[in-house]
Amino acid sequence: MSIFPKRAILGTTVTIHWNFNIAALKNTHILPWVRIGVKDPNGKITMLFENHVLGLPDPEEDTIATTKQQLKYLNKNTPLLVLAEYLSGPHKKEVLVEILKNIQSGRHYYFTYTIPNDAPLGKYTLVSEVHNSGNIKYSKTEKDDFFLVEKVTLQKVIKEEKKAVVMNHSPEKIPVKIVHCHENVQGELKTEVSVFEIEPLQETVVQLSEGKDFLLYNEEREVIPLIAQSSYLIRNQQILEIEKKNQFTSVLKKDTEESYQLTTEAKELWEKSDGLYQKNKMSIQEKAVFEEMNVEGLIQEIQL
Repeated sequence: MSIFPKRAILGTTVTIHWNFNIAALKNTHILPWVRIGVKDPNGKITMLFENHVLGLPDPEEDTIATTKQQLKYLNKNTPLLVLAEYLSGPHKKEVLVEILKNIQSGRHYYFTYTIPNDAPLGKYTLVSEVHNSGNIKYSKTEKDDFFLVEKVTLQKVIKEEKKAVVMNHSPEKIPVKIVHCHENVQGELKTEVSVFEIEPLQETVVQLSEGKDFLLYNEEREVIPLIAQSSYLIRNQQILEIEKKNQFTSVLKKDTEESYQLTTEAKELWEKSDGLYQKNKMSIQEKAVFEEMNVEGLIQEIQL
């Protein structure tokens, strides 16, 4: 079995892949009762699939040589995510070879599990049972059949000490990436990175830089700005910038014929609004310009 992603957050959906392979079945059929489910950290089980699955044997190999190859299976899309998971994991080569052989001969099922917003954090394990003639067959990848639900929050920022305190709310370790951003004298964005794990149910102090600092977790899908609460300004990314004589002069909405000639002040705010410009850094004059540009849909306020 395979799970995508292996790390999730509350309110998101996980996809579970199950391969029913009966290539070794000879001269008989099976009709097992199959149960696929998810067990949360508190032991509550949510069943995703409970049904009989019919398995029929492959035809016997023709002993008479033939020039025309007979197809045995319907073509299946190669589940690349399955390959990626096992290529990157600590699996033996023999297991990977077996998985590769079983991709075409197997029957692939996909289930989804949406994590409730009030669900417990931590390790979720999969239930995989194939009941046949009183016997139960479990997943060959049972040790890896789990996913983690994570949550990290910014607890506080200590400005005078240039420190931020972050909290891991999960009973499992969470890997995080800290990115320190600053601009050099040429105005180019440069970064410094550190990666470590936050211990279960623990607070961790992060040293801040002179620039902007961000914490990334959940396989870098979740981004937490390490600053006191603030929103950012971002120019409308669906608007086209028009240049004349190699100078940016106006903007054009793609879905209408509206174009805007920007004043010097509006142009300056437009260029500042790169998604990392904090709203509370605006001057009084910029606030007035922002209100006008926001109404026109040129610049918007976002939360990271």
